[in-house]
Amino acid sequence: MRHLIALLAVLPLAAQQPAQQLARDIFKQLIEINTTDSVGDNTRATEAMAARFRQAGYPEADIHLLSPVPRKGNLVVRLHGTSAARPILFIGHLDVVEANRSDWSFDPFEFREQDGYFYGRGTQDMKGDVAILVTTFLRMKRDGFKPVRDMISRIDLR
Repeated sequence: MRHLIALLAVLPLAAQQPAQQLARDIFKQLIEINTTDSVGDNTRATEAMAARFRQAGYPEADIHLLSPVPRKGNLVVRLHGTSAARPILFIGHLDVVEANRSDWSFDPFEFREQDGYFYGRGTQDMKGDVAILVTTFLRMKRDGFKPVRDMISRIDLR
């Protein structure tokens, strides 16, 4: 996973394939949404990803936004398989450690690419992984992929 993110960093935008560009766009979108515990909004991030799933053609019945309390939203998306075999669950989280602006030389919720690296709160844990997960589920739907068993993506709080 980290290799793909590194690949995205070194390729000029013009040389990236559409799936790479999509992953980068999702990564940027997630980094720029503050999902810290104190003032962040995980619900805003999960709603943004849910909108991408809807746009890709996932039926509303397969997209579940759950918010036990304000700003602490979770997202569960199901890609249906061809059998009744037990599903496979993929889990990622969007909440990040607090980011004091005074500790950063720029806004920690601004996505930056510099010298072949990405910067911003969550680039290492774990918004890049979530971007790859979302991109993969979007591509499977777009390509008409039918797994043998259901595949479930769960994006939530740690």
